[in-house]
Amino acid sequence: MSASSPIVVQRPFRRSVAIVLASLTVCATGCGDVQLKDRTVKRIDEPISAANVRAYVEVVRHMPGKKLPNLPPLFLPPPEWNPERTLPVSDLVDSELLALEERWDYQPLVQLLPESRTFDRWLLRKRMTREQFAGMTLVIAAALSRSTIRPDQDLDEIIARGEATRNELRKLNVPFNSLPPAMMHDVLHQAAWLTRYDRAERLASVPVENVNAVTRYFDQLAPLFPPTVTENPFDTITDRLEVEGVPFEELPGGESLDVLTWDKAMAIVGRDEPTMQP
Repeated sequence: MSASSPIVVQRPFRRSVAIVLASLTVCATGCGDVQLKDRTVKRIDEPISAANVRAYVEVVRHMPGKKLPNLPPLFLPPPEWNPERTLPVSDLVDSELLALEERWDYQPLVQLLPESRTFDRWLLRKRMTREQFAGMTLVIAAALSRSTIRPDQDLDEIIARGEATRNELRKLNVPFNSLPPAMMHDVLHQAAWLTRYDRAERLASVPVENVNAVTRYFDQLAPLFPPTVTENPFDTITDRLEVEGVPFEELPGGESLDVLTWDKAMAIVGRDEPTMQP
């Protein structure tokens, strides 16, 4: 071959084009989220806009059944430790706090999202990954719950009381099952503050703009979430005895029992004979 002879290289042109087109098709349907530059998952203490909420609602409307999957409860009930638990109270406290923390991890929610091409296309259209959608679910749920807090419910006060109670319980390094029944009852009574503390601390971090955003779309959001998300998170775990007082308790300055009078004419007297029990 002479130096001036051209070098001919055979290329399977048609096959290369087919491979490229096939790859583009796969990415268009299955890996579109790779093109998203921002893959940051929002936390409940980060601000969102009404546009974010509107986009979220639109995506949910294109999920199978037009609804979210069954979400696990975000708020755990107060501890009900089994009397046979052998762990020290301090360890039970830390275990409870860890369980409360795990409820706000978005990763388990990702596993609950449906395998749906329509859902994935709408995620891509709204420039969201599955992880971001799961995170937004928690952000919106927290904002909805925060919107139910009444002015008389001081979150800072609940946090302070909860922290103090948590610190006191952590000092108990004795096995829970070794406590006398009365003390065991008292420990469980105090442990309810772990639940109140966790709820107050999380909801206190929710930005006001998030509350405004979900309030604007409340009627559309409420049916998507479990009822507990749109109910006041403290009403069911309030210590009624502590808030409302002990029944028949004499308050300072009240009348003494010594000065109470009894009028027979006003009395209701029973006439029935007592029933004899066998």
